[in-house]
Amino acid sequence: MAAARSSTRPRRGESADAVLRRLLAEQFRIVNANEPRARKGSVRGLHDIRVALRRMRTLTATFAELDGDFLGKLDKRAAKVCDRMGDARDLDVWIELFGDLEKAGGLEAMSGRERRAVLRALREARKRLAAEALDCGAFRRVKRMLGDWLSRRPPRRRAPSPPVEMPVARRMLAVQKMIQQRYRKAGAFSSKPAHDLRRSGRRLRYLSEFFGELFGREGERAGHWITKAQAALGRLHDCDNALELSKDLPGGEARAAVRRELRRRRGGHLKRFKTAWKHYANPRLQERFGRRLAAAAERN
Repeated sequence: MAAARSSTRPRRGESADAVLRRLLAEQFRIVNANEPRARKGSVRGLHDIRVALRRMRTLTATFAELDGDFLGKLDKRAAKVCDRMGDARDLDVWIELFGDLEKAGGLEAMSGRERRAVLRALREARKRLAAEALDCGAFRRVKRMLGDWLSRRPPRRRAPSPPVEMPVARRMLAVQKMIQQRYRKAGAFSSKPAHDLRRSGRRLRYLSEFFGELFGREGERAGHWITKAQAALGRLHDCDNALELSKDLPGGEARAAVRRELRRRRGGHLKRFKTAWKHYANPRLQERFGRRLAAAAERN
């Protein structure tokens, strides 16, 4: 979150063009700063690049009307890179969970030799996937596109760019509607419905990190609670991925013990999500926040 809350934060009434250019430049700097670390194997470096790319995608969707051709292409290419990096990130999470389970005594049914073999295989696969993502053509094209676009002067417009809060409010309203639709479909929060809800919550989370302060206390509070809810769903999703990967663990008894512990942890994360969601969905908060967004969206 710190990367989005810097001196580049937008101000009410500021030109949407200026904000888009400044925030994309900020995220581009994060990508460039972390790439050398990621190439040396840094888990955090790869994660920070992926988050910066996701934030860029939030910006491309929010300001699509300003430069549809460039922002559309950037979004598609960034999405491909995020998917490639996601494969390595899933293994990072699995390696971390595997270590946590070992410390907690959840791997006692697995021999030390088996544990070392699993970790060695996971780390080798993670290293390969991370290298492939950093070397892929889509990543090179994203960096080249952004570098070229940021080095050029903004084009002159016949009509002035709208104030930043207008496209942001419209995007927030659309994302909120998506969140409500996916929440109604979540049911028992099995893997796919929970993941879909998490992805829509992530969109509002990034919007709130960039722009929440534009909409007063309600904007900040809604952003705070959707961040908590989305983070809990993220950890729940990590458990779902680990449960899928754990099917390949050696030994029936060891595998069963690991999967029991993962299901227990998943249940705890789901409980935390429901607590955060209760705060986010508070009718009074939603009504006040909705009024602020509707007023900003309709400005001329």
